[in-house]
Amino acid sequence: MKLKLVESKKEEIPIIAEIYKTEFSKPPYNEPWTIRKAVDKMRFFIKYYDLYTIKADKEIVGFICVNPLFMCPGEVAFGEELAIKEEFQNKGIGTWTLKEIFEIYRKKGFKRFMGVLEEGARVVSLYNRLNIKPSKKYKLIEKKLK
Repeated sequence: MKLKLVESKKEEIPIIAEIYKTEFSKPPYNEPWTIRKAVDKMRFFIKYYDLYTIKADKEIVGFICVNPLFMCPGEVAFGEELAIKEEFQNKGIGTWTLKEIFEIYRKKGFKRFMGVLEEGARVVSLYNRLNIKPSKKYKLIEKKLK
């Protein structure tokens, strides 16, 4: 299987949005995405962040979104979203994708890659393999708004 990571094109948004909707609707996320909301989110990502399409033998199998302006612009590349179609998971594609992303942003001069990890997420084992650890400096905070 030949893998390729490319900057996403606007015409790929419906495919990427469907992957997003499908994969994030499953446990442990159980997010109530509609295709319309997913398309809107991908349009936002492609306009303001770095959105990459993951291809396996020319088929779109997933995407990754990185926010290069999140904390310290030019220093921290913040991983917003990563999703891979279920039938392509556990085949090394996520590992390959993150290694490619690390190299892209290292070459751009970034010092760190960060992201948010949801408790129980399936991506935990991938992060462990790549030695991605919880931040010692930053904690995610939350307040429910009624």
